Amino acid sequence: MKDKYANYDFNHIFPKDIKDDFLFSLNNYRLFLEGLSINPSLFYQKWSDVKLQSITDKYWKPNQKSDWKWSLTFPFFSLLENFINTINKPVIIGFSGLPGSGKSTLGFWIDSVARELSLDIKVISLDDFYLPGKEMDFAMKGNPWNVPRGFPGSHSLDLLHQSLDTFLKSGVLSSPIFDKSLRDGKGDRSGWCELQPKVLILEGWFVGCVPVSDLFKIDDLDETKYNLSLSQSEKDYRHLIQESLLEYSQIWKKFHKIWHLKSSNFDNTILWKSQQEHEMIKLKGSGLKGNNLSDFIRMIQTAIPQQSLSLIDSDTTVVINKNRRIEKLMTTQYNNQYD
Repeated sequence: MKDKYANYDFNHIFPKDIKDDFLFSLNNYRLFLEGLSINPSLFYQKWSDVKLQSITDKYWKPNQKSDWKWSLTFPFFSLLENFINTINKPVIIGFSGLPGSGKSTLGFWIDSVARELSLDIKVISLDDFYLPGKEMDFAMKGNPWNVPRGFPGSHSLDLLHQSLDTFLKSGVLSSPIFDKSLRDGKGDRSGWCELQPKVLILEGWFVGCVPVSDLFKIDDLDETKYNLSLSQSEKDYRHLIQESLLEYSQIWKKFHKIWHLKSSNFDNTILWKSQQEHEMIKLKGSGLKGNNLSDFIRMIQTAIPQQSLSLIDSDTTVVINKNRRIEKLMTTQYNNQYD
């Protein structure tokens, strides 16, 4: 396919302070925007507009790096706006990323800016469809990680199917709200919301993940490559989770596109999840800590094969390092051409 933006002078379009924040090459960035059919010049003009900046800047965390703005948030939001303008039916976008990677931060920014710009865009979490408290306790009983929630099998899948199907047909979404700080960090539903967005983003840590056909072989690989020392109960339970993923994979088929915020190293989530729970304790007075936090991290590392989570069949992939800095950008159109 002809590279229609190849003649753009990126050194001229994007100022030095933005480019200096990039950990990836400008060629990678150019191909990424091309893969998303984004005109670089118009893209920069729009997002550098003083009035728009006054809106977007309100919802950044302090000292937000330019790479997160210009190579993830602005391109993703531009794509969402394009869907609103060109697609005459409700659309669902899946967004996947390990716990603590920054999905919730991105979701808050998108929701806030969309509201200020009067755009019908809404982000919800797969976590909001967790089972109610007592049902959750029953479903999670006996899991080898002793966690209260989190892995495939802890969600109300029938309700999720129904809610998304209704949204795709009518544009109306009815969704529960799950508060992880309730019940001493075990969490519970805290209400319901009814929404009518044109574009819905569903985010979650294993969104887009599908079951594998050779789990026994992968279990052996995990022993040697990742040194996970899987217990027999963990191996047995992983088979149950694989069966659950078959049901979840039917949810992913409802997505128009999938974006993957991919970790450069799977173990990065150990730090990220710890930081996330620490922030929740500061904000809400409750969250996972001590052995409960360690057990949850162990579940993230072992419940689903790491290869499966790293190789999600996404349309767009943004690779981040331990510090959540962006290292690489990929779209399905240009994956094989990137640096």
